[in-house]
Amino acid sequence: MRVLDLAAAAMASAGIALEIGGRRAAGAAPVASAHDLVREHFATRSNLSHVNFKSLQEAISALGGRPSWIVETGSSAWGTDSSRLFDSYVATFGGRFWSVDLRLEPMLKLRKHMSTSSSMSCDDSVRFLKRWVDKYSSHRVDLVYLDSWDLDINNPMPAAIHGLKEFLAIAPTLRDGSLLLVDDTPASVDWFPAPLKESAAEFQATHGLVPGKGMLIDLYLKERPGVAKIGHRYQALYRF
Repeated sequence: MRVLDLAAAAMASAGIALEIGGRRAAGAAPVASAHDLVREHFATRSNLSHVNFKSLQEAISALGGRPSWIVETGSSAWGTDSSRLFDSYVATFGGRFWSVDLRLEPMLKLRKHMSTSSSMSCDDSVRFLKRWVDKYSSHRVDLVYLDSWDLDINNPMPAAIHGLKEFLAIAPTLRDGSLLLVDDTPASVDWFPAPLKESAAEFQATHGLVPGKGMLIDLYLKERPGVAKIGHRYQALYRF
């Protein structure tokens, strides 16, 4: 798989994106609400004690069971299994879902499980988002989930810079109630496991910021009127 990922990354760096659509027919899941859909997902595919359960439940519930357009960077076939969660939402309530990852592995792992309402791409996430905005510039995106660069507590700036680039790329379609959820953006160092708290506290003492994937996005949005932070645990949730 490592060889395939390297080949996919080389193609992406050359501007050649791979894209596939889901194969499973869309249809309503046996759930009463979006809130219940998230709970059922974590109970069966992850666990209800997962650090991201509450924030993803808040974000999905805020969509209100309405047909929605959802965009994700950092396809996930493990952990929160977020790609299948978003696919389940659009397959049940309507809408469309796009996910992008620089690795080929998530696409290969998930393609048989995704509905025809979903599309997966292997590409550089910033370039993908720019192309997505060019194609759908007149459309509002309902939920954007940024989770494409692993956070290194000892060197969090690369992930934060990449996250800011992603946000700026998709920003033109974030409007009129759009939601933005950013992973690995803890509200305080207390959200880090014990072995990482010391490094996180040192970074905060030096830079005045809790290290996180969305720390630069958070700084940017604090100065932007009309944007509200409506949830902040290990992930940060904003409404435009």
